[in-house]
Amino acid sequence: MTHAFQTQHSASAVARAARLVCAMTAFAPVLAAWAQSGTAPAAPASAAAEDSASTQTVTVTARKREERGQDVPQSLNVVSGAALENSGVTQLEELQFRIPGLKVVNSVGLSNLAIRGVSNNANERGGAPSSAVHLDGVYLPRPVLALSEVFDLDRVEVLKGPEGTLYGRNATAGVVNYLTRDPRAGSTFDGFLGAGSFGLKRAQAGFNVQLGEGQGVRVSAVRTKDDGYTQNIGGGGNVDARDFSAVRLKGVFMLTPAVQLKLMVQGSDDGGNQGYGASHNPATTDAYVYLLGTPQRDSERRIRLDTPMDVSKRGTIVSAALSAGLGNNLEFKSITGYVGYRGRFAIDADGVGGFVENSTGSDRSTFVSQEFQLSGKLGSSLSWTSGLYFSRERTSGDNLTEDSTFYPVDLTPFTWFQNDYQSTSRNVAAFGEVTWQFTDKTALLVGARQTRETQRGSSTGGLLNFATFQLDPFSGNIDISASRFTPKVLLQHRLDKNAMVYASATTGFKSGGFNPSPPVAANQPEKIKAYEIGTKMSAAGGRIELDAAVFYYDYSDLQLRTLNSVTNQTAVSNVSKAVIQGAEFTLVARPSRDLTLDLNAAYVDSALKNYISPFTMADMSGSPMPMAPRLSATAAAEYRFGLAGGNLTVRAEVNHQGAVIFPAFLNTALEREEAVTLVNANLRYALPGGKTYVSLIGRNLTDKLYQSNRVYYGGFYDLQSFAPPRTIEVRVGTRF
Repeated sequence: MTHAFQTQHSASAVARAARLVCAMTAFAPVLAAWAQSGTAPAAPASAAAEDSASTQTVTVTARKREERGQDVPQSLNVVSGAALENSGVTQLEELQFRIPGLKVVNSVGLSNLAIRGVSNNANERGGAPSSAVHLDGVYLPRPVLALSEVFDLDRVEVLKGPEGTLYGRNATAGVVNYLTRDPRAGSTFDGFLGAGSFGLKRAQAGFNVQLGEGQGVRVSAVRTKDDGYTQNIGGGGNVDARDFSAVRLKGVFMLTPAVQLKLMVQGSDDGGNQGYGASHNPATTDAYVYLLGTPQRDSERRIRLDTPMDVSKRGTIVSAALSAGLGNNLEFKSITGYVGYRGRFAIDADGVGGFVENSTGSDRSTFVSQEFQLSGKLGSSLSWTSGLYFSRERTSGDNLTEDSTFYPVDLTPFTWFQNDYQSTSRNVAAFGEVTWQFTDKTALLVGARQTRETQRGSSTGGLLNFATFQLDPFSGNIDISASRFTPKVLLQHRLDKNAMVYASATTGFKSGGFNPSPPVAANQPEKIKAYEIGTKMSAAGGRIELDAAVFYYDYSDLQLRTLNSVTNQTAVSNVSKAVIQGAEFTLVARPSRDLTLDLNAAYVDSALKNYISPFTMADMSGSPMPMAPRLSATAAAEYRFGLAGGNLTVRAEVNHQGAVIFPAFLNTALEREEAVTLVNANLRYALPGGKTYVSLIGRNLTDKLYQSNRVYYGGFYDLQSFAPPRTIEVRVGTRF
């Protein structure tokens, strides 16, 4: 009865949201008329022109061609590199509060990204993410690379909903595109130095060398280090610390007047241990570790870790993008990519203040990809994009978990779990989209992708048998192959030059994988059908922008990662079905040249259907998807005014996220965080001339204590991780 009521309530909420979108669409001509009538807030003509230009010429490449963001008929959020730096955002985990429907969890080596409730819910081994993250057009297969620190970006684009045609590979949730900065005209330098809470020291710099008209090289680098916000009173240094370095070389070369080459090479070294400050919840008194003696936690920010922590993540990313104009409205593109990853970890894994268990391991990945695109136009009414794609990834890794007989009686270590795995996956696809502008205001897009995926892997190891106190060996080989056809249909109608509505039906496909831990077994591919109705409109010369959408997802065979309480290892099983529905909107208003107001919100209602946990045998039907807060919203105001010959910009924002279930998915009543509201603010003073600035960045100003992850392993431990406390950073930057 309760579930039926919730379903009816959710359906009525979505229906109301759909009516709201229709109402806003109907109101679009009124907004346009208001803009044309001159009743918009008064501003000098030059200011209005400046604002209009700045809001209506935001160029994106989310659909693999240059176009205005407001012309893309689907849910898309874009954040500029300047906005990221001004607000102090350096990780996608921090960006989630500015993008409705986006949720990120980074805890104890697990990197999880969700868009509208569709999450990768996966670690580094045996599987792949559900959100396709790209850096300069190259797919990043390892979630840990996708969620590492970002720097020197031109913009971040977040496409929501399955992208089964132009992107295809593992894009059931959506796509995140990181676009790095191109070399700028002239030989210039820009950079900043920062210092802040917990001993934070940060430096970023970029240098441009112009090689000719439209050509140049840019070198950029970043170094970030702090002491960590969780004190390790067990010795061995603090936890939840940053220690990141990266260098990037990017060149733009005109090989001929019609042929351009963009080359990007990036190397990164991340020795930080953010997300590793997990500790046992002392309120869980029935857990085994609670009975062992020394508590692990004095407080949420003071914990005892007996194993010296060693975390390292190194990545190399190469992108070579060649574009050539062939004449007759034809354009050819080639994107070649290479991604290398090496990681290792050594962590305290027991949840008690003395030695019971620790875990060490390593992971390696080598990924190569090649994409060819050919696009063109036939007259004024037909445009198209087609392409071929190939990728191959080889991964391998190992894990060793040592235990002791009983703390504190016998601390002799013995092997409890040992594992070595390797895997090779291949992806081959052909794709295309055709847009037919069959009237001046209405267009129909039809697209499809044919994908062939294969994966072969093996895993060997041993798991302790407590009856014999010997390792029971395990091994397994998997061979997975799948072919999928993922079509897309989209209808777009422009009410006038400032407003459009659209409706789409899209499909997505995510490749299968395998569990390297016992029992070694394959999991099947997942697929998703998505339906969306939305509108995009602007008014008052671009001073008001509104994007709104309602959506419904039919999600089948989804891969759900849960904790196996027998082996204490995470494993993936397929859930037959889930339903996700909701609505979201983004509103930006500029009442004057100096004042900007923005508001965004997302409502996501999700439920698993007919799911019995294979590990607990509990009926999880009706449970919401992990990492899917029902309501998330951000309200912000930014004001700029003259001060002492320069300009002072003040921005304040309030972020709210509803209750969320964490990815372990063993006990959803405990593995959750209640709703949390955060306050962020920043000040930026640009000195006269505008080339030098000082900024003050504050995050979580009310110092909210809230969980970033929780794993309840019934009868043994209840591990909690906590998000960063209040942090303050000061930056001084310049360019010349």
